[in-house]
Amino acid sequence: MEQQVNKQLIRKYLNGKCSASELQVMGAFLQRADAEQLIDQVWAEEWAEFQETEISDEKIADWKNRFLEKRLQDSPLQIKLNKPRKRFFSLRYAAVWLTLFVGLGAWYGIHNVQKDSAKAGAIAMLERINPNGQRVQIRLSDSSIVYLAGGSKLRYPSSFSGSTREISLDGEAFFEITKNPKKPFIIHTGDIKTLVVGTSFRINAFKSKPFLIEVATGKVRIAHQKERSSVPLAILTPGQNMLWKNNRVIMGQVNAGEVSQWKNGKLVFNHASLSEIASDLERWYNVKISFNNPRTAKMHITITLTANVPLSEIMDVLAQTVKFEYHIKEREVIIN
Repeated sequence: MEQQVNKQLIRKYLNGKCSASELQVMGAFLQRADAEQLIDQVWAEEWAEFQETEISDEKIADWKNRFLEKRLQDSPLQIKLNKPRKRFFSLRYAAVWLTLFVGLGAWYGIHNVQKDSAKAGAIAMLERINPNGQRVQIRLSDSSIVYLAGGSKLRYPSSFSGSTREISLDGEAFFEITKNPKKPFIIHTGDIKTLVVGTSFRINAFKSKPFLIEVATGKVRIAHQKERSSVPLAILTPGQNMLWKNNRVIMGQVNAGEVSQWKNGKLVFNHASLSEIASDLERWYNVKISFNNPRTAKMHITITLTANVPLSEIMDVLAQTVKFEYHIKEREVIIN
């Protein structure tokens, strides 16, 4: 008699404990369209349990080794950690390695982004497009709040139905997501998926630019969407960020409090070029910033700015820091 796939078997598969015959059964099961619903349920249960679990360093090392040996050998992804890094297997990396291992198969269960939309065809899709210089606060039907930046676009349903809450973002926003472990929240930004159940974080995901996410509270999962599956990239905890650039994962550390203050206009730049800073200021103030000297545009600085003051004050701070002159004419800033 053919073995039936149930939650217990799926959990064995996700934890790498299936026998050879069970792996064959799961392989066939994962090709079926109706596999997603059951896998989504298991994922939600695993996620809820994971949030309350404390993991030892020894287990993290074991999961990390098993993941590298069994998964990464067939993956084209390159993962890079910013230095300096100490105690690689310390507890604060537990979330990254545990979820990469446990979640690799589970991410398969959310690869079809149209699933819930098809079930809820009568639900209206809303779209908010912010011009440069404008910020807006959007409250979603589940009471989650999105702080949408200038030059950004958010697409979301008038109400959430089905087993997930899904929206799409093109640009930059800060999210405060209402917790619901049984109904994961998914943000689509190009070929990147960000998945949470209740947390706060900032995403910078403009087209043709590297994807950046910074976490203020809670846990956040990120995956790279391929043709028929999602490849897990990392899971972040408060004070961590991830940059996805040239198909590489770059992990880093941030001040969790400063991440939250972004919605109030606090802009933190770490070794950023003046051209990168200018790009952000253009969106916040709806101006055009140009450089007469290309070398000035390439200069890198670390600085914190508050974008709720007149632009002239911001430019004065930058000019004193980098030693340049500038002048403002209507909505154009020219840096010499």
